[in-house]
Parts: sequence; structure tokens; C-alpha cells
Amino acid sequence: MKQQIVLPRLLAFMMLAALFVFNSCEPDDQQTSEPDLATELDPKIAQEWMQASYNTVKRSGLFALDASRVYAYTAVTMYESLVHGMPGYQSLAGQLQGMTNLPKPDPNKRYDWGMVLCAATPQVIAELTPGISSGASFTLFSLASRQEEELRRRNGFDEEMNENSKEFADQLASAIIQWSRGDRRTELAQRTYTVPSRVGNPQFYDVPFHGQFMLPFWWTGRPFVIQSHLVCQPEGPLAYSTDPNSDYYKEVKEVYDASFDKDKVDIGHYWANNPGASGSPAGSWVGIANQLVDQLKPDMATTLKMYVLLTLSTRDVFISCWYTKYNNNLQRPVTYIREVIGARDWVSPVPTPPYPDYTSGTSCNGGSSSTILTALFGPRQFTDNQHADKGFAPRTYQNFREAGVQAANSRIFGGVHMRRACEKGLEQGACVADYVMRNLKFESR
Repeated sequence: MKQQIVLPRLLAFMMLAALFVFNSCEPDDQQTSEPDLATELDPKIAQEWMQASYNTVKRSGLFALDASRVYAYTAVTMYESLVHGMPGYQSLAGQLQGMTNLPKPDPNKRYDWGMVLCAATPQVIAELTPGISSGASFTLFSLASRQEEELRRRNGFDEEMNENSKEFADQLASAIIQWSRGDRRTELAQRTYTVPSRVGNPQFYDVPFHGQFMLPFWWTGRPFVIQSHLVCQPEGPLAYSTDPNSDYYKEVKEVYDASFDKDKVDIGHYWANNPGASGSPAGSWVGIANQLVDQLKPDMATTLKMYVLLTLSTRDVFISCWYTKYNNNLQRPVTYIREVIGARDWVSPVPTPPYPDYTSGTSCNGGSSSTILTALFGPRQFTDNQHADKGFAPRTYQNFREAGVQAANSRIFGGVHMRRACEKGLEQGACVADYVMRNLKFESR
């Protein structure tokens, strides 16, 4: 990993060196100025980095689980980069699991907190994105170079302060990267999973239709705020039945019927966020948040809280959700539609993912993110235009809850989840979001 980012970083540093030489032609008596408080920085600095993490996830083709991990560590890095320049705010160290100690700035040194952010964040994104290409890495460090130059101009090229800032950024990035390595991501991928037999259990997930199970032990990873995967566990799925009058049959039949309704299928595709085509389902609400910075114009402190709460609750709800999935191991609608309803060649409009049905991850994410945004901004109207590149027109929602419900329903309309998985997933997400907001403290007073 380290070798992969050497060339882009060298090129970025060469660009910075060239800029420095150019700027050395400024008059020797140029005035230096104190940097603004971190709370007074333009929120677009943070917005650009969350968009950069989204673009890196998209370019790397990450699925939602690993994507949620990248977004969360990115948001924490940004917050910790600025918190010491935000009077009245406190570090998350000691609040997030495993993060007991982070470097602290020297009170005798001057720092540009924006420069700390733009120097630390790309290091963390690059480290947490498996197989990041040299081109993607160069893009990250080019953004850092541009932001740094803008900050240097603002501060009158105070080189001592700049060096202090970059030195602290390196210390912070190193500490966060080391902390990230303790979340068991590597270990959980190496565990052997024994596939449950469908003999006597026709309701179990059917591997031959979908390939291998995806990360069945994701729920064993270290969460950020929730105490364990058992937090916010919903009641179980509907009782399996092949009776056409049963609730189970009716729910699968709803999925089957929706697959022939173009308007519903369009909603399914809108929220699909397939790997490589977007920043994954975990990134759908990051995309919304990035637009809210422009639409609602929150200050830097609110912007950082939004990113931290959204991404940490997404990562944590996926841990809770993945335990629910593999504890129940419920089949996907395609299995039942082919075996019971009798549509032997039926294919879900949105590709069926390789993991069990109950509960729906996209619905969990919709529940957690819509709850967070409602708590921060209230039940207000907003417009989502993040999928214009895929030919989708902007969608305006009356409130965040409406968008969360549509995200949940999209999995029914896309043919990949039954209604109960979506409704209970929505509740599960809201529950985790409430837990995160109750237990995470930003203000120090």
C-alpha cells in the first residue's frame, strides 16, 4: 500500500515545491497573518474531501461495507484535524472504541488547522482504500496541494506555521491509521464460514443463485459507538410459507409484481448505487450531505458533525445489520420467485447482492442517515441531484424521512428485498442513529 502512493505523493510534493519557488518572488516584507479559527473556515474544504473519498470509493469499486469504513475514518480525521481550533468542542478520543489516545498540538506552536486537515486526510483515505491506483492517489494529493496553496496565500506564507501544521497532520494521520488497523477488518475476511444447509430449511439463503457469501463475519468488526452487534436487533422475519394466502407469499409476490412496474423499477435503480457506478449505497447519503453544504450552507462545525454522525452511524448500523442477516440467513426473493411462484427465469431488476435478505442494508442506512439529518436540520425540503451522470433527473423530497422511506422501498422495487426486511431495516437504522447521537459528545461545555 505504501509503495502504491509514493509516486503520486512525490509528484504532489514537486508541484508544491514549484509553487513555493514561484511564490518566493513575493516581496520580502509581505505581512503574515494569524489563521482564522477552524470554525470560521469555509465548509467547502471538508465537502471537497468527502467528495474525494466518494470518488475514490467509486473508482476503486468498493462495496458498501468497506466504503462505509473509508467514509467514517475520513470524517473522523477531518474532525480531529480541526477540533483543537474549535473553541467549545472536544476530541472524540476516549469516546470511539479503541481510540484512546491521539497526538495533541504543542501549545507553544502556531497551526493552520485547515492545512492540518488537507495534509492528514489524503493519507488516511489512501491507506484505507485497498488497491488504490496511482491515478486515484495522485488526485487526492493534488487536491491537498491546491488547498494548501490557497491556505498559504491566506496566511501570508508563514512557513513556520505551515511546517508545524504539516508535522502535526502527519502525526495525526499516523495515529488514525494505526487505530484503524485494530478494527479487525483483515481478520474477519480470513475466517472460514460454513454455509448452512437448506435441507429442512427451504427459507435459507441459496448460494448457487448468487455466488459466494459476502463477508459473513463483518458483524465481528469493531464498531465506532455502539457497544456490540447486538445493539438495535429487530425481531425476526416472517414465518416461511408457500401458502398463497400467507404474509410471506404476499411479500414476495409484491416484489415480483413491482418488477413489471417501470416507475417503481426506476426508483430501484436510482438508489441501487452499484459498486463502480457510484460511491456505493453507503455513499448515497454522503452524496446528499455534500449537496446540503451548498443548499443549507451550514458552518464548519455543523458540517463536520453532519459528516461524523452520518458516517459513523452508517458503519455501525452495517455491523448490527450484518449480524441480523447471518443470524437469520433468509433467502432472497429470487429464490422463492423461481421455486415457489414458478417464474424460473426471473431476474431481479437490480442485481441481487451475495448475502441474505433480512434486514436490508440500504434500508438500515436510510433509517440512520435520515434520522441524523432530521436531528441536525429539521424536517426540511431538499433536492438530490447526485445521479445526474447516470441520466437521472433531480429528485426533491419534502423531508429527509421521505427520502429514507424511498431508499427502503427501492429495494423492494429493485427486486432484492422483501418488505419486512426494508421496514425493519429502516427502524434498525433509526435506532442506531439515536444511539450514536446519545453517546457521542462534540461540545465540551
